Amino acid sequence: MDVKKLPAKAITTIGIGSVYPIYFPESIEELKSILKSEKVYILGGGSNTVLPERIESKLVSLKKFKKVEIKKNSIVLGAGVSLPEVLKLQIKEKFSLFEFLAGIPKATVGGLVAQNAGAFGKEIKDFLVEISFLDVNTLEVVILKDFTEFSYRKSPFPGKGVVLQAEFRIKRDRNVKKQIEHYVTLRLSKQPPFYLRTAGSTFKNPHEGSAGRLLDLAGLKGFKIGGVKFSEIHANFCVNEGGSFEEFKELISTAKMKVKKKFNVELELEVKIPD
Repeated sequence: MDVKKLPAKAITTIGIGSVYPIYFPESIEELKSILKSEKVYILGGGSNTVLPERIESKLVSLKKFKKVEIKKNSIVLGAGVSLPEVLKLQIKEKFSLFEFLAGIPKATVGGLVAQNAGAFGKEIKDFLVEISFLDVNTLEVVILKDFTEFSYRKSPFPGKGVVLQAEFRIKRDRNVKKQIEHYVTLRLSKQPPFYLRTAGSTFKNPHEGSAGRLLDLAGLKGFKIGGVKFSEIHANFCVNEGGSFEEFKELISTAKMKVKKKFNVELELEVKIPD
């Protein structure tokens, strides 16, 4: 099993934090050996993770879980397959699946499933056939076909276990490349450009409406603490300009306080923070 010391900017899209040992298991047995005695955080592609300077958890990447199997009406994808890899395969094989997520940097299949990622009225659970996961209690591989525990930006993972692979329904689509380009253009028109260091949406949308709109109305668009700020383009995106985790925490705390005071709405983080 590879273990590499990597800086936050190499393992998360927002790049806040320090340097961490990252474990890269190559098999289920190696993953089991980590889970047996350690507090573990599965990193995914790091597109919705903000790392504290110091953490107790072992950071684990499943980037070597790369299975890809195309069937007649479905596709099986390993947890470590990246979103860009899937989109390239969609263009090559001409099928519809994750085009609505195009433009999310570095996301992996395991992370997308665990987050029940979504955009533009669609989410991951809409396409699931089954999930293979490693149960955290029994360390046995389990197949899940009931997705009633999935909801907006929520899934039973990682609480239930570690996603190993998932099977998704697909539809043949000769125009999928145009669809991918459409969603990338749409995302760029509403969100900060891809070259900026962000972690995607900071807060989940509450029942009262768009988190970005509430943050904007609370005067937080462009609001900055140290080297971290809310984007001038979309207030629900934190942009790292060389800031620290403490500055990020202060920015989040200030935003929650202002929105609570103005609208009596409790914002809930969408980004994940390991401990």
